[in-house]
Amino acid sequence: MSFCHNKHYEREYATLMCKEGHHCERVAGSGSAKEAVCDCVLFMDGRSFLVEVKATKGNVFYVRKHIREQLEVMREVVGKQRINAMLAVKFKYKGWKQLNITDKMPEVIKW
Repeated sequence: MSFCHNKHYEREYATLMCKEGHHCERVAGSGSAKEAVCDCVLFMDGRSFLVEVKATKGNVFYVRKHIREQLEVMREVVGKQRINAMLAVKFKYKGWKQLNITDKMPEVIKW
């Protein structure tokens, strides 16, 4: 997936969360800045989340090594704070799945 498409899904996710009554903001430069550990910051149901947004064309999303490493950095940051880590996966033409990955990271996410 190209960087340009990632921005599209990050914006789509933030818009969806806001329409559902939550507050969500996209982190500018999240794909290129070393300091950025997430794509969005979400405030939902009295909790705060750092969110990484991914997309897939298939019915299964595999958390491969490079993605796992990226998510582990985000989980290290939330471990030092009173916030949570979330992975939001867009299954193209189907919808979104959100997983709280603060305590446990999945290997596979199925639609």
